[in-house]
Amino acid sequence: MKLNRKAMVLAVGAALAAPGVHAQITSPAGSAWEFYGKIYPELARINGGGATPPAGTTISTLASITNAGRSNLVNRGEMLVGNSYIGFRGSKSLGSGLKAIWQIEQTVPIDEGGSAAADTGTLATRDSFLGVDGGWGTLRLGFMDTPFKRSGDVLGFLGISSGNFVQTNPVLRQVGFGQGNNGPSRAARFHERRGNAIDFASRTYFGGLQYLAQYSVGNPSETSKTSGAGAGAGARPLDPRFISMALKWESGPWYFAAMHETHFDMFGGSANVPAAQKNDADANVNSKDMAAQVTGMFKIAGHTFEADYIRKSYKENAGKSATPNGRFESYKNNAFMVAWEGRWSNQWRTAVTYVSANAGTCSLFNAACSTTGLEGKQLSLGGSYYIDPSTYVFLIGSKIDNGTSARYDNVSNGSPATGEDVKQYALGLAHNF
Repeated sequence: MKLNRKAMVLAVGAALAAPGVHAQITSPAGSAWEFYGKIYPELARINGGGATPPAGTTISTLASITNAGRSNLVNRGEMLVGNSYIGFRGSKSLGSGLKAIWQIEQTVPIDEGGSAAADTGTLATRDSFLGVDGGWGTLRLGFMDTPFKRSGDVLGFLGISSGNFVQTNPVLRQVGFGQGNNGPSRAARFHERRGNAIDFASRTYFGGLQYLAQYSVGNPSETSKTSGAGAGAGARPLDPRFISMALKWESGPWYFAAMHETHFDMFGGSANVPAAQKNDADANVNSKDMAAQVTGMFKIAGHTFEADYIRKSYKENAGKSATPNGRFESYKNNAFMVAWEGRWSNQWRTAVTYVSANAGTCSLFNAACSTTGLEGKQLSLGGSYYIDPSTYVFLIGSKIDNGTSARYDNVSNGSPATGEDVKQYALGLAHNF
């Protein structure tokens, strides 16, 4: 869908400029709706170094040396805007305790505007849906975060973690042998917003217990792919599917959640291993990637503490291939995160997060497999000063230490070389409206 941005801005501006009209408006159809958003530009600096040299270092079977041991990043300053966004949402009573709900949310590249390559004019690049809410819970259809994503790693980082280099998901919820945060490694990520999704959230039981579930089929870019090319078997369309669930309990200062998610035919392993190990072009092979995570959070006197633990598993039945030897079979690893946010006053906040992922274990069909050097860790520090409740200045910094075979990646523009450590820091301004 193409968006006439000028017409939309003029219409919204005119509505809000009308006497007595606020952010919440009643449409001619009787739906109460509002618009909202968040913008957080930042001036950032990135530095990379310590890439694994091309010779003399033992690396994992699942990895390969990139860029001859030199940095794959340009040490430079840049402006970033994270996931700055604008959204529209509303509801209307349907009677009998039912309510129709809807939301359309859009990323806004305010740093480059219409000149940005990512600015395609497409609406609804973030959570967007139509649903029904009742005493039994909420049912939504559309493009949404999975329950796995939204039920864990809930504290964030000074309110600006999503789409920012201080986010923890590249180390916590991905694999270390990937290639690019938004490239092939994304197939292995358990931190997704899924299209073609049916999402259910139960009512709250026993003073804070809630069950969440989502099922989604592949989007056009996924279902258009076929396996079988070069495999000596007839090509077949892929049938990628997600099943995501969470059980959470929140009461007073306590929050606990347990999550599980399964990806069918996403080939999170094959998307990231060397070419000779891949199965995603073989019509006889399927994949099943799974993750389980637990989260706990506690608040006391202006301070919030969170801990997360996750176990990820990537499996492909390479033995069904006509040429299985040396193909990827499995990879497993564990990671944990601890986070703290301190609210010292109405103006001052500080935050710290630490994430660590182990090297894990792997197997190839009829071949040895090593995970040497696939470990990674990330430390992020930051502080913010609130000018008023909706506007604040922030200073943040983060460092990822990659093992000799790892490429954990939180870089917006570019991707680190194998074993390259990444330092980033930024000064920014954020505003909620």
